Amino acid sequence: MIESKDIIAKRHDGSQVVEYNNPFFPCFASNPYFAADKTFYATEHWHEDLEYLYVLDGELEYSVNGENIILHSGEGILVNSKRIHSNRSVPGVHCAFYCAITHPSLLCPSKYMEQTYLNPLIDSHSFDYLLLKNDDWTVSIIEELKRLFDYRDPKTVELEIFEASVRICKIIYKHMQINSPTTEAPSFNVGTFKTMMIFIQDHYMEKISLEDIARAGNVGKTLCAKLFKKYVSKTPGEYLIFYRIQKSIELLTDTNMSTTEISYATGFSSASHYTKTFRELMGCTPLKYRKGNPKYEHEYCLIPAAH
Repeated sequence: MIESKDIIAKRHDGSQVVEYNNPFFPCFASNPYFAADKTFYATEHWHEDLEYLYVLDGELEYSVNGENIILHSGEGILVNSKRIHSNRSVPGVHCAFYCAITHPSLLCPSKYMEQTYLNPLIDSHSFDYLLLKNDDWTVSIIEELKRLFDYRDPKTVELEIFEASVRICKIIYKHMQINSPTTEAPSFNVGTFKTMMIFIQDHYMEKISLEDIARAGNVGKTLCAKLFKKYVSKTPGEYLIFYRIQKSIELLTDTNMSTTEISYATGFSSASHYTKTFRELMGCTPLKYRKGNPKYEHEYCLIPAAH
């Protein structure tokens, strides 16, 4: 059996390990561009880090805890820590955007600051996301992102990111009611869904059924289906197929494996079934995608890598 390499590194709880531009400074930042005739999709995941995204031009479809949002030019989003999220291109629409992912540790230089400001901000009962728009107070957060990307100084970029992170935290506290952290356990539904999603992500190359997925979450099939509809707007079976296609895209762009090899490595019963499903979801064959859909066409990093 051909093994499929999992591109995204994960912690024991299934959360993504973000590969920072500089391994000694907890921030990843980039400026991707995707053409209108290209298709991309970042599958559902979560991480400890806060994620900021601002659309410079075009549109981008974003999902947070099952809620779908279309971000237009001049709009952005701040996703809170450990929220399930994904993003994908809008068919036939190009997109250029800024993306910055920062670990919450930037906001806690002391235990007091962590307990007083950070923990309430990223608590499970705090906001899931903030829409960033030019016509309300969140424009101040947009300005912080644009300043970092447009006017950064390579000599002091880490200090500027630290400074911007603190200012954004201050902006949020100034305009929102952030309550003290709850002592309640995390939502059963969220934890159960994450368990079942991790099961699919760990076993997508195998033959698995709805019963297998529900059993992984220790729930019945009905509740299993409801949780998938709530958090990813798909049935468990649809999510499984979609995830297999996403993993196949990684192999199409990162390896020289044949489509037959990829089909079996990602859990499809045959190459023809894989090609048919790929065409239905992506609008083209795997081979055409490989020729015309690199992961990105242009990107620069905000932070230089450490030497």
